[in-house]
Amino acid sequence: MFLISQFRSSIEKKNKKRYRPSGFDFDGFFLPMKKTLLLIALLVIASIQAQEKISSKKKKFYIPVINYPEFPILDNALTQTTFYQMDKQLIQEEPILKKNYFNIEGFIKDPANGKLRIYLTIELPQYKATKIDSIFDKKKNGWKFQAFSNYSVKIKMEAKCADKLLLTKDFNTVESYLIAVGSQKDNLKAAVEMNNKKIAEAERDGNYTVAELGLDTVIYSSVQAIQNYLNYKLRYTIGEEKIKFEFVTSKSHPEYEKLLAFENEITVQMQKVTLEKGLDEKTLSPHLQYLESLLVKYPLSPANENIRFIVTNNLAETYYLLENREKALLYANLLIENDKQDSRGSSIVKKVNNGFFVDKKIRSHTTRFADLQKLGLKIAEEKEEKRLAFFEKIQQQDAEWEIEKSNREAYLEKIKTQRLNLLDSIPYQLNANILAKVVDNLGGSQALKKVEKAHLFSKISIEGTNIPQTEEKWATTSHYLLKKKMPEAYYEIVNGPEAWSHDDRETGLNAKWAKLTSYDYSNLSKNVDLVNFLTDLRLDLWNNFEVLGEEIYEGKMCYHLNYFEKTLSSGNRTIPKTDYHVFIDKENFNIVSTEKTEFDNGNKSFFERKLFGDYRPVAALNSGKIPHKINYEIEDFNGETFYQETREKVEINPVFGNRIFMKEVYFGGFK
Repeated sequence: MFLISQFRSSIEKKNKKRYRPSGFDFDGFFLPMKKTLLLIALLVIASIQAQEKISSKKKKFYIPVINYPEFPILDNALTQTTFYQMDKQLIQEEPILKKNYFNIEGFIKDPANGKLRIYLTIELPQYKATKIDSIFDKKKNGWKFQAFSNYSVKIKMEAKCADKLLLTKDFNTVESYLIAVGSQKDNLKAAVEMNNKKIAEAERDGNYTVAELGLDTVIYSSVQAIQNYLNYKLRYTIGEEKIKFEFVTSKSHPEYEKLLAFENEITVQMQKVTLEKGLDEKTLSPHLQYLESLLVKYPLSPANENIRFIVTNNLAETYYLLENREKALLYANLLIENDKQDSRGSSIVKKVNNGFFVDKKIRSHTTRFADLQKLGLKIAEEKEEKRLAFFEKIQQQDAEWEIEKSNREAYLEKIKTQRLNLLDSIPYQLNANILAKVVDNLGGSQALKKVEKAHLFSKISIEGTNIPQTEEKWATTSHYLLKKKMPEAYYEIVNGPEAWSHDDRETGLNAKWAKLTSYDYSNLSKNVDLVNFLTDLRLDLWNNFEVLGEEIYEGKMCYHLNYFEKTLSSGNRTIPKTDYHVFIDKENFNIVSTEKTEFDNGNKSFFERKLFGDYRPVAALNSGKIPHKINYEIEDFNGETFYQETREKVEINPVFGNRIFMKEVYFGGFK
């Protein structure tokens, strides 16, 4: 104002000396010029005030953030499952891969129902070459040689979430399997030759021993690379973000109070930021509107450089934290244009471009890791509950098994005692005349009582197939063994109260045995009744049979005996269980045929008919005759089957030990 006064006074002094024509309005002529000069002076002074009086200090904040992948669909996916499609030679590797892969950060493995689903298609690795490489060992001052087999490994990977394909990639790599290491190159040649021989045999026979050839190692190596790739593309991790705000220190500046209000609000909020919660946009909104208005009030000019630097920096950083891509880039670019510390703006632009923002959603602050922790605890609790339930179930099963075992042992002893008692008291049994003649035809009571062991070897001819099959059976009064060759081996064992089976076609030689059900045990344990084992005569059921009369059966006049066993349904109604029929030749008292029909809940489920022939005397049975040819007819849910058993060897009380009835005998092959 002093300058203006001086300027005006000078003009007035000059005007007093200057001639003024009459009628000339001197003040009207110079008044607009005065106003223009006054406005220019005011602007200059205001710009000088803004330039000189606005100053700021830098304040750094460090906040926890979630580093997320480019796929927003995964934000709500906490679990991950991997599915494998493998060459049949690699099937045994699937459980190992499922156990060890994939471990993607920010996800929990789920065995079957994960939201993130990874699909791997693994081909059988193809052998490429064997090489010997050398490495100089500085410590030992000598060369170390390593022999490798190189394989081409091809794996196709797909990653999906909610049926949306996220990633797909073919991993075609060459992986190496270390064969041998040594200080002498010549010493490795034998190992290389042996390895090459194994590979040649495997390729010729199409039978790959995965572990011996190192196929498992090269697959694991390739899958590990896929895991690294998936972690790079899909993982969620916890990180720390550094944010720089500029806070005004010039208290005399007219914008100081409102800028201080923004400083206080953003400081409070930044101190409250957690992984789960970021900034509160609603509370910040009036402050952001005010900052945006300052860019209009203080347009781009050298005079406004400082205040625009403060405002654009704070707007860019705040909108970056709010994950508003458009506004964060807008104010970061204005910060660069302001040309004061343009590296600050470039840094924010880079951060924004590296982010994968979603409209109206904060991805860097969510409850993901808290939810993962809860889910992990829940899974751990469920596992603990399952573990406890498992052991409780085991204890319950053990208790139930002890009862069942005791019942089975008692049953075996019962039928043995019952058989001996019946043979000692034939005249007192039902249908005693028929029973006596049947027993006499088999060699008599005393001969049958002395049978403690038996061994049968038979050839099996199945209708509709020419595949040769054999059956070999051993039985005692408490044990039974079936060895069937078809041509693969199949075993059934009754070892006292236990029953097991083993099928090479399904499980392989080194697989575990399958424990048979109570139903199967009930059927197989009939073989420890050696009279039934040799002749199919059920002495334990004899007193239940009713003679229905005489009839011609298979061209022979026969006695027809029947026992219809019934049981109660869940509705307390009597329903059929098993229907037995026996046809006995009236002339020579050979058993001509037996029939058995089983019912499931009152409905027919199984039918078996045996037709006996070729009765031959056996010296050990006092020349009693037993059948050497049996024709079978079986009908069940699989349809009808017809086959013939021809007994080529029948041995009574042969020498063999109970060791053969232990399933452990067969793990290395039948002995």
